[in-house]
Amino acid sequence: MSEYMTLLEFSRPEFIEKIEVSRPQDQGLLEVWLQVKTANTDKHIKLSGFDELAQSISHLLQAERVTISKEVSSGKEFGTIRLECWFDEDYSEHFCDAAK
Repeated sequence: MSEYMTLLEFSRPEFIEKIEVSRPQDQGLLEVWLQVKTANTDKHIKLSGFDELAQSISHLLQAERVTISKEVSSGKEFGTIRLECWFDEDYSEHFCDAAK
């Protein structure tokens, strides 16, 4: 069983206030920068990955609750960032390669 460390967690009424998406390289790498508005502060995180990250963006925007976490002590180079999204009774899990 993998162990994860939470990097960012939010739920409504907190929400994604700003999102920027770019493809900085020709190899298809996608970078997504999120700004989450909370009652006291703004939280920022930049995610990077390939096609699966692009597919998970709509889930992030619609989710009522989101947890972004990093797999620890796995030895893997890719797919170590887990994006968990809850919407009503539905749960979805997505992965990307890096988070800062």
